[in-house]
Amino acid sequence: MILPSQDCPSPREFFSIHAEDYAKSHSHAHGSDLAELVELLDPKPSEVALDVGAGTGFTTVEIARRVKRVIALDITEEMLAQARKLAAEKGLSNIMFKVGEAEKLPFPDSSFDVVTTRRAAHHFSSVNDFLKETQRVLVKGGRVGIVDMSPPEGTQDFFNELERLRDSTHISALTPSEWQDNVNRSGLEVVTCKVLSESRTIEQWLYPVKMGGREESRIREKLSKAPTPIASSLRFTYSEGEITGFTKDRILLIAMKNHS
Repeated sequence: MILPSQDCPSPREFFSIHAEDYAKSHSHAHGSDLAELVELLDPKPSEVALDVGAGTGFTTVEIARRVKRVIALDITEEMLAQARKLAAEKGLSNIMFKVGEAEKLPFPDSSFDVVTTRRAAHHFSSVNDFLKETQRVLVKGGRVGIVDMSPPEGTQDFFNELERLRDSTHISALTPSEWQDNVNRSGLEVVTCKVLSESRTIEQWLYPVKMGGREESRIREKLSKAPTPIASSLRFTYSEGEITGFTKDRILLIAMKNHS
């Protein structure tokens, strides 16, 4: 067995190190995808929800304001500790916190009306297993809401290699068509699927990784070698001939477990 080195931390190690940084992330706290996700899911006061890959709790808290009870699930205790602080600051007492894996949800069948995962699925070892588990734990008629980075078709290999230079725990970001195919195979029915776009500078995209390190230099080298069609699809921005950023797409997908 090969243990993770400092250069290649495990997901638990990476998020343990950066938990406080993620708790301060303006994009995670206030990104427009959060409000739109909650609006499209339309949680009800009588419902019970599960937030998978809850991280520092921004999505959990917004869902908790609207439902009877929500469970925040994450593989990293340090991230959940930040989520507990946020819930306490907001005066919310209807949240439970649990360490667990997205691919092996530790809950009985038909336990939840709503399942969410936001900006986390690219770290899952198996999106298919997560979707199958989600289908299992949802009640009939229950909904799942997914937000995650989603590269344009034809850029996925380049995009995922780029993401791994920033964060070696990144596994794979799926294109919109890949998401829809996987959701359909899981037995869930896609209700809404849209792409939200946001222009990011290299510094904004790197966060919580700091500028000036090995990650930035490797990423700039990778960006400089991007084929023209990739640069066009990712909508690179430039200043005085230097790449300053690109557009990051995120999928927002709502699916339902059929009553039949």
